[in-house]
Amino acid sequence: MSRLRYATLQLLTSSTVLALVALVLLGLAQPIPARAGDEVPAAIDTAGSPGTTDGQQTRLVAYYFHGNYRCATCRKLEAFSEEAIMKGFPDEIASGRLSWKVVNTDEPESKHFVKDFELVTKSLVLVEYRGDEVVRFQNLKLIWQLVGDKDGFLTYVREATGEMLGES
Repeated sequence: MSRLRYATLQLLTSSTVLALVALVLLGLAQPIPARAGDEVPAAIDTAGSPGTTDGQQTRLVAYYFHGNYRCATCRKLEAFSEEAIMKGFPDEIASGRLSWKVVNTDEPESKHFVKDFELVTKSLVLVEYRGDEVVRFQNLKLIWQLVGDKDGFLTYVREATGEMLGES
């Protein structure tokens, strides 16, 4: 990536964060109620699943993390992320190998995710589980820079997801 392009991306990131903070401080961002399905489900019992040597199958969860206050850009991040996952991996979704979850980190039961996945803002995080244990995770931080480029955004998310699924 050229130095000019990198500097531009850094500036855009700083500007976006400042704008979001200003909206919250000015009270222009409104809390939204939780939707059905926003909660993180109990762990899936995968003991004895075929295809693993230890009896536990791996699975990938794509989490979109947000708080109570959500601006138009935050909603766009969620919509693009959901489209990338749901339309990019329909077979993996249907088989349960991949799932999509939206989580409000301002809810008491979800606050632990902030520390668990080192969250600093609204984020798309891919988490690989083996049984109930996190094997690895990846915070897709470039979604903020790509929110103005839908095709680039979808490609970035799908490539990262494919790699985590072992489809690279």
